[in-house]
Amino acid sequence: MTAGLKRETLIPGVGREEAVSFPVQGDCVHGVLSSPADGGKSVGIVFVHGWSGNRAGPHGLLTGLARHFAALGYPSLRFDFRGRGESEGEGLEASLPSMAEDLVGATASFREATGLDRVVYFGLCSGGNVTIGTLPSLPAAGLILLSVYPFSDGDAFGRDVHRTFHYLKVYWHKATRGDTWRRLFRGDVSVKGVCNVLFGHFLNRGRNRKKEGEQEQEEKPASSGRGAGKTAKAAATESRTQGGEAPKKHLAKLRADLPVLMVYGTSDPDAPAARTYFGDYVSEHGLPVDMVEIPGANHNFSSVDWKRQVSELADSFLARLA
Repeated sequence: MTAGLKRETLIPGVGREEAVSFPVQGDCVHGVLSSPADGGKSVGIVFVHGWSGNRAGPHGLLTGLARHFAALGYPSLRFDFRGRGESEGEGLEASLPSMAEDLVGATASFREATGLDRVVYFGLCSGGNVTIGTLPSLPAAGLILLSVYPFSDGDAFGRDVHRTFHYLKVYWHKATRGDTWRRLFRGDVSVKGVCNVLFGHFLNRGRNRKKEGEQEQEEKPASSGRGAGKTAKAAATESRTQGGEAPKKHLAKLRADLPVLMVYGTSDPDAPAARTYFGDYVSEHGLPVDMVEIPGANHNFSSVDWKRQVSELADSFLARLA
């Protein structure tokens, strides 16, 4: 007979981890509360995972960070958005507004469990976007954001061009290796796939614009219905056609009294455009935002050394707030 799962576990040298849940719009959202073994700091952390991820983060990144912070005295909560991981809800119905509702609910649950009023939000990719967009409803004492890109810019033509230059360098390096040519002649290399990576966005740009125009016409009659309002709002928020408007609107929610740490990897092909975009806005408005690059790191900081550097940067940031 299989033993039942424990709701709580003690991790030597780290602290206690407890399975928690809270309701959001009739669905049950599940998460894990990490508490230090002895006392705790005056500030806590809420982790916000990316669009298609879950509370563990890629290769357990967020779980590892939560345990690292607990060992230093910081309680934290990592949770699954509705429709993700173990939380209830339909994944295809998820939107930025629904993720914002989940984040507000997670914050309330975390504050009730810990008694803390000051919260640092640790957002990964689109989780960082959701955090910025929800700031007016959050008791944010600081933000730590990894690999965060401009709002409504998921398929932006400009970013695709930057990505092309990155992969051109990668493929050029591979072309100088004899093994690459041997694989090519054996048929192990998909030339079509390489061409799609490098130049597919030129073909897709026109198709995407046409598709968006057709979709917009189809959604107009439905927008007057009661059930369609929220979906239409979410679609408008995430539409590629609004890429020039949404970033300015949401970044205005950053404050002069809110310290922010933004971390990017130099091997993430989408990072240069994001660093330029956010960097220009930060300089223009004099915001307390530190932007740091980790040499060689990819989008998800997947090596042991890159994770160590992320944790060290976060440690220094948190020490200034605790």
